[in-house]
Amino acid sequence: MDKHFHLFVRNYPGLGVAAHVLTHPNLATFAPDLATARIDIAEVLRRLIKRGELQQSQTYWPDLRTKKMNLTVRAVQHGRLLPVPLKLTVVTRGRPKPERGAKKSSAATKGQMHVWVPRLDVEGSLQDASDLEAYVEELVRHELYMAPLERLHSLAYLGDETVETLSVTTKSRETTRAALLSAERKSTPYRPPPPPGLSEASRCLNEEARAGLMERAWERTAEVTMLAEAVTSTSRASVLLVGPPSVGKTSLVHELVHRAEAAPSGHPLHGLEVYSTSGGRIMAGMRYLGQWQARVQHMIEELRVRRAVLHMDRLAELLSLGGGDSGLDVARHLLPALEGGEVTLVLEATPEDVARAERTHGAFLQALRHLTVPPLSPVAARAAVLHASQRVAKSRKVRFTPDALDRAAELTERFGEGPPPGGAVSLLRAATASSASGKDVDAGAVTQAFCTRTGYPRELVDTSIRLDPDALLRRFRERIVGQDEATLLLRNLIITLKTGLADPSRPLGAFLLLGPTGVGKTESALALAEYLFGDVARLARFDMAEYAAPGSAARLVGEVGGQQGGLARRVREQPFGVVLLDEVEKADAGVHDLLLQVLGEGRLTDGTGRTVSFRNTVVLLTSNLGADSASRSLGFSGDSPRNMEAHYLGAATAFFRPELLNRLDQVVPYRALGPDIIRTLVRRTLETALNREGLTRRGVKVTFGDDLVEFLARTGFDARYGARPLKRAVEQHAVVPLAQWLAAHAHTPHPHVVLRVSPEGHVELVPAS
Repeated sequence: MDKHFHLFVRNYPGLGVAAHVLTHPNLATFAPDLATARIDIAEVLRRLIKRGELQQSQTYWPDLRTKKMNLTVRAVQHGRLLPVPLKLTVVTRGRPKPERGAKKSSAATKGQMHVWVPRLDVEGSLQDASDLEAYVEELVRHELYMAPLERLHSLAYLGDETVETLSVTTKSRETTRAALLSAERKSTPYRPPPPPGLSEASRCLNEEARAGLMERAWERTAEVTMLAEAVTSTSRASVLLVGPPSVGKTSLVHELVHRAEAAPSGHPLHGLEVYSTSGGRIMAGMRYLGQWQARVQHMIEELRVRRAVLHMDRLAELLSLGGGDSGLDVARHLLPALEGGEVTLVLEATPEDVARAERTHGAFLQALRHLTVPPLSPVAARAAVLHASQRVAKSRKVRFTPDALDRAAELTERFGEGPPPGGAVSLLRAATASSASGKDVDAGAVTQAFCTRTGYPRELVDTSIRLDPDALLRRFRERIVGQDEATLLLRNLIITLKTGLADPSRPLGAFLLLGPTGVGKTESALALAEYLFGDVARLARFDMAEYAAPGSAARLVGEVGGQQGGLARRVREQPFGVVLLDEVEKADAGVHDLLLQVLGEGRLTDGTGRTVSFRNTVVLLTSNLGADSASRSLGFSGDSPRNMEAHYLGAATAFFRPELLNRLDQVVPYRALGPDIIRTLVRRTLETALNREGLTRRGVKVTFGDDLVEFLARTGFDARYGARPLKRAVEQHAVVPLAQWLAAHAHTPHPHVVLRVSPEGHVELVPAS
């Protein structure tokens, strides 16, 4: 027997295909191609159907249609409304077709029509098909009302979106396992389908567990037992799971659901239902006064009737929802039902979330039973990785060697990708992507997967590869000329990371770079980002002069209850990178206070209450403090490194607070550029310009002599701006004349020309003799 489903498919060129069941968006997958995605979803659907689920659900309509619509929605950024164009796929069914040859009339467009906007996961119905575009526009605007710009950018998908038909064939004859499951269901109390009060704002974790979509929690028997006792006791206590990010709080809830599904009749967990929601789902589509309050009240009533548990993974989000002028937010709205035992909640929070909530929602916290979730011990973590790896190996049809498990645990511990076993298991999954079915996944595959994910070079993380300190120092000095102290610092930082001696509780490095402008501070940051992470795009640069006004720190971390700040968002999106805070002395004192947490603890709490880790980030601060007095007291680039370091350290001590300086690894002085260094930079800039594609494609060789180097060093160097004007001088005096000469000799360019300075003092091109 076949059952048909509609699949909503989104194609990401070069990455893969995302697909989900149109009527059940929680049944989704991401695969390299559409064929694999269809197989993945068909397998899940087949299991659900064999268990007696989805049989009565209508999941297919022959008259389903798709339509592309262009809308402009306004987003909020820094208090301003910005127009954002969106191209959406709209799916409809149910509009009656007029008879062939009949005259078109308004009646021909009347009738019940159901509408989906799958990308936003919203749907609705209307009576008149002629109102479709206006109805969809209102539906979308309600969903995205006053949404931050980041959310709209995440929805601005430009690829292909289609609706496919998927037919799932199930065996008419039940297997022994299916028969056992059927017999077990007969002994299970009848569970009516989730009412609208729960289905529209939450998802049932029991369904996901029965479909095999949830992971297990390993080595957490004591915590799961305490959680189960709390939610099944006579008083039905609500629980707050408190622990650091990624410690495994959500996995405890998933394990509770797994045990409830496996519990025999008469067990306290037998028949327990757990629903999960988020602040966004609760507030979705709520426009008018009293709407979200009515939705929350319906949820409370249904949870009480079904004696179900409601799970939310972010306490901070719950406490910030609603509010407004009345001050009655969602948490305070839930408090009476919570204290009366009408509803049972399981919430998650970090210790920082709890500390903030105590100042604003003390009564709400007192109504919860706090359950601390500590990181696993090394022995327990190793056992958890072993258990979880067996599950991954079975699903991916591979085998993990013992050294692969050890390498995954070692890398995640050294580079701080969250407490075990979560980071190690995630890395093992990534390592299976390049392994064929039935093959062994060894330590080398795990190391390569880690390098691909983070951008780290293989020689940095692979202990079997020797890293030559002298070769590394030469590499940096070839790029950063004349700054021996700075290049030595970069080399030492890399060596410390290589040997695993870096402090895992702090950023990879925190340095204050002091010196005149244009001497190589930014170039050092670019060189470090390129070596460590393989791409200069991993450098996140912030001009601190833009954060000089009081209260500017909020733009870096985000407003409380509002959108994310620039610094927090950038590091959350890419935690492996280099952050450059340019001219940090110009920033407001609140920004300096913010840096205390970043430099000292390697983390930052943003305005939404989430913690951002800086433990895989190098933080570089730059400043010109002491540069003016250095040129007068130390001379022109000729003083000893010891005197120069003492001078700049004194300037930093006089300006910055001691608690900020004490959190830095080192203050690095940059000396002014001398004549020899300037000539070296001119040669390098010229050589780079003369290797551009326009010359190599034409086969034209361009050479130059010392006269041109001296000319550009005189005209392109300014002691006030350092080496930055050199590039402009090369472009103006060398590249532009060369471009004019090539244009004039487009058909017969000479294969070898020389750039030289004429007696009149300007640059000219002559054929080589």
